[in-house]
Formats: sequence, structure tokens, C-alpha cells
Amino acid sequence: GKTTVDSHHAAYCARHKIVDASDVKFLHQVVYGCQRYKRLLKVFISSFYYNHSGEAARSDQSLYTVLAYLAILRLEELTFAQFKRLIVSMDFVKTRVFLRFLFSEEALNKWLKEGWLTLYEPHYVQTELIDQVLKFEPQVQRLVEELETRQAMGEAKKAAETEAAIALAEGRGGAGKHTVPQPFNLTRPAPRVVPEPTQVVAITNEAARSGEPIKARTWKRPDGPPKDQLELDAK
Repeated sequence: GKTTVDSHHAAYCARHKIVDASDVKFLHQVVYGCQRYKRLLKVFISSFYYNHSGEAARSDQSLYTVLAYLAILRLEELTFAQFKRLIVSMDFVKTRVFLRFLFSEEALNKWLKEGWLTLYEPHYVQTELIDQVLKFEPQVQRLVEELETRQAMGEAKKAAETEAAIALAEGRGGAGKHTVPQPFNLTRPAPRVVPEPTQVVAITNEAARSGEPIKARTWKRPDGPPKDQLELDAK
């Protein structure tokens, strides 16, 4: 029969031996979120690959979909510190192009806004999507620069070590040590449990199958009262 969101989530957790209750719950929210906001995320994925087909592999589409969901819709409650840990743990070649595209005012307004306006009200698109992403733009740019520096120093170190090995083999090495650049300390910290959203919408299998519009979750941002519920996927 057809695989449901719940059965897919359960099978994934079992296959990867994920048993921590907080991790299981968070993954469940991500799976449901990507399914629920699939039209919003499809706008991003289509625009992203249109602009970066030569840099982003199609086989990584699921990865970019999950990152987009977290960055566009969950970043404030996730916190940037947790998002940074996630990015640092991944292949920077893959994440750099994603970060450069999404956290760009030009890309948001030129490539994403128009598509999102076909799905949601202008006020929601501007304040809850675009403005929320741009709020973290300075932090993301600093992170990208840090990781680019780390990558460049790593490449320079490898080149210096290779040159030293060649010089030694040719009798040019001498007894001294070759100086190689040392990258700054940007370690991957131990995994931490992602904080749960203040309030999570409950989506039943019956509601998912009915095709009826599902109201957006209501959450409380740290700096203000709960947001009014918004009708999202109405059509």
C-alpha cells in the first residue's frame, strides 16, 4: 500500500536506530513540515536549481528541502546556534551554495517572492517569510566567511604538505620542517537536542488524507505575543 508520513518516519527511525524521544519528535515535525509546506518549498527548490544547477546535485534535493524548511520556517525557534552546528557538521561545498542563495535579499525578492505570493497573502510573505530569513543574514554571512577561510587554509595546508613531500623525494627537503597554515579552531561540538517549538500543530492522518486546508501553527516568538493563525494552503 501507499506509504504514509507516519510509517515512513517510523521506518527511518528504526533503520537509523534513533530512539531518543526528543530526536524522534523533532524528526516527526520536520517530516510533517516538509509535507505540509511542500508548495512553499517547491518554489524555493525550483528557483534554487534554476540558478545553481551546475553547483548543486539533483540527488541532494531532499537535503536542500529540509534545510530550506528549517531556515525559512523554523530558524527563530531552532536558534541560529543550533542551525550553525548543523551546517558545520555537513559538507561545506553543498551548504555554501544554499546559504549564499537563500540568505540574499536579491534572491528572495527576485526569485522567491513572486512564487510565494501565488500561495500566501503579501503581508505573510513579507513579514513571516522574507523578513524572518533576512533577520539572520548577517550571521549567515559571517558563518560562510569563516567556513570559506577554514576551507582555504585546509587546501593550502595540503598543498604545502604535498610540496614538502616532493621536495624531500627530490633531495630538496632538508631536515627542517615546512611551515603550513593552521586553521582556526572551528570544531564540531557534540550533538545537542533541538529545542521544541512552543506550540506544535497536531495533524491527524484523517486531516492529511481529507485534503482540507490546515491552519498554520500558532507559536510565540521570544519578543512578542502569539501570532494570529493564518490560512495557508487554501488552494
